[in-house]
Parts: sequence; structure tokens; C-alpha cells
Amino acid sequence: MNIYCLDAEFTENEELLELSIFNLKGEEVYHSYYRPIYNKEWRTDIHHITPEMVENEPAFEDKREEVESLLNGADALTGFAVGNDIRVLTRSGVMGLENQKILDVKDMYWYLRGRKTDMNPFSIPSLLVCANSLGLDFAEEEAHSASADTEATLRCFNFLWEEFKKEEGFEGRDEECLELFHQRIKEEKDKFIEESAHGYVKVLKNGPFYKVKFGKFRETEDKGLILEVEVADRYKAEYEVRKSLKKKTVPGKIGIYKLGPKQLEELRKYKNVYDAEESAWCKKVMRGIGKVGDWVIGRLGNWVIG
Repeated sequence: MNIYCLDAEFTENEELLELSIFNLKGEEVYHSYYRPIYNKEWRTDIHHITPEMVENEPAFEDKREEVESLLNGADALTGFAVGNDIRVLTRSGVMGLENQKILDVKDMYWYLRGRKTDMNPFSIPSLLVCANSLGLDFAEEEAHSASADTEATLRCFNFLWEEFKKEEGFEGRDEECLELFHQRIKEEKDKFIEESAHGYVKVLKNGPFYKVKFGKFRETEDKGLILEVEVADRYKAEYEVRKSLKKKTVPGKIGIYKLGPKQLEELRKYKNVYDAEESAWCKKVMRGIGKVGDWVIGRLGNWVIG
């Protein structure tokens, strides 16, 4: 199976500076530096690529078709946090990458190693940490050049690929193994996200008013706790509850409400069900709103969940 492993270095504004591509045999099939068109200065503390190093190199646009042909000819792509590299390449004009099969080494590492230690799949350690934890020597002084990072990533990929096949007792074609690995990762990520959404709606006395909180865990300090309701999705709960209580908000007080027996009873009976799409929408909305006030939720319209 023709799988390419890649790594790119770029400026803060995501103009490409360097790209390295390896095949599964460990051969670097492409490498180039690029001269940015719009950025004349950039941070060099991570990748150590200075403006002087690339002043005589071609612009990426001059190499774009070559890169596009090479990547689109692969059966699949891999890399460490390769979604960032794919995004920058796409923004730089490379077409067709949205149709490519992707198997990220970060996801592979989390599935095979991170889950056993309750690691968050969205907070994976660096390539340096992952490679060395697998027993693959990768020194700090080697890291952050595209070629060195790609080679180290490829070693991690091959190590984890073989570990997965052994764990599954898999003896089929590589294409089938790729699909199975991708499926297993997706299932476990979806499970993690659903479990992370579980939580509680809490109502606490706050002087003459009430404070409504939402969290993953039960209230450990029950001073003033009036009620605590377990919910399948705390993000959805926060959106729905804050929307329903927007007229009860105490002016100038975020999360503080004037609640009567009717509202307290409604909160006591509140429950919801988890839906991945709805949960993601509510989480995004609530994070975007932050602490600007419940009145903003009321301006989102009359969209009703479930």
C-alpha cells in the first residue's frame, strides 16, 4: 500500500517554509524549502528556518503541482497532527487532499497507548515524547526539522501499525487494516466524547437568589446546594437551561437567577439525551458566549433541540 508520511514547517500566518515526504520504506521521496511571498520575518525558535536560509528558494506555488501530484497519488497519508499540515497545504492551493484517507499517528498513539492511561485524545504529548515512549530514540536536537520529524513520525507509524495488527490478530490486506484502524479510533473517540459530555446541573442558594452551575463532576462542597441533576449531556443542558431561564436572570449577575418553586421543580425534573451533533453545536455556542450574559442566548433564535 502506498502510504506517504509528511511534515511541513510554516510561518505563523501559515506560509510554507519546508515540506518533507517519506514513503513507508523510509525513503525521503520529496523535500524542499520555500521562500514565503507575504512574510519577510517569522519566529525561528521552533524550526530554526531563517529568512536568509530560504531567500533563494522557490516559492511554494512554483512547486505546488509537483506536490499535488505526489500526494494525490498516494493510497493514504499519515503524519503527526497531520491535519495541520493538510490544512496549510490546502490553503496553499494543493487540491484533492480532502478526498485522501488519513491515519494520524497522534490518533494511533492514543488508541494503543493513551487510552490505557486515561489520556485525552485531544491532548496528546509531542512527537518527541511519543517516539521515546515507544522506545524509538529521537533526540531534542533532531526535532523540528521537517525531514527529521517526518522520519521519526514514520518510525512511530510503522511501530504502531504492527502493534495494532498483532493486537487484532489481523492478517488481511493493508487497505483493510487501514479501514479497521480508522474505524476503531473513531469508535473510541466518539465514546470518549460522549462520556466527557456527561455531567450535572447544580443549583445553589446565593443570598436571596440562586446560582446555576454545570459541571462534569458532582458538587464536592455542598454548602448551599439545593439540587443536583445528572444529565447525559451537560453542554446541551447548559444551553437549554440558560435559555429557559434568561428572563429570570439577576441584572448584572452572570449565572444568578430569581427562581421560584415552579422553576426549581422544572430543574429538578430536567433530563436530556446525548446526540453527537447537538452536543458539539451546544459546546461551541456556550464556549463562544463565555460569560457575556444569558441575554445573548436569547438572541440565538428559537431553535429548539430534540
